[in-house]
Amino acid sequence: MATHVLWQADVADFDAWLTVFRQDKANRKAAGITDLNVWSDPDQKNHAVALFAITDLNKARAFFGSEELAMHLERDGVTHISIKLLTPV
Repeated sequence: MATHVLWQADVADFDAWLTVFRQDKANRKAAGITDLNVWSDPDQKNHAVALFAITDLNKARAFFGSEELAMHLERDGVTHISIKLLTPV
């Protein structure tokens, strides 16, 4: 069974963030991360939620913990990031 990651963050502009997020799909795929779904929060317009399937946990951890991603997120106005690892039982 796949491991999943639930990712949440506040974004400066949801539509602008979503455009960049979609453009970055190949980098996530290279890290063994498959996009399953992306949601916006109807009560918080600029709150993004994404669910990913992980095929390589070590690569995914390296991707989410990378300095390059951190700088990318900071530049794009992404704050209050929460990453929750979910494993099947």
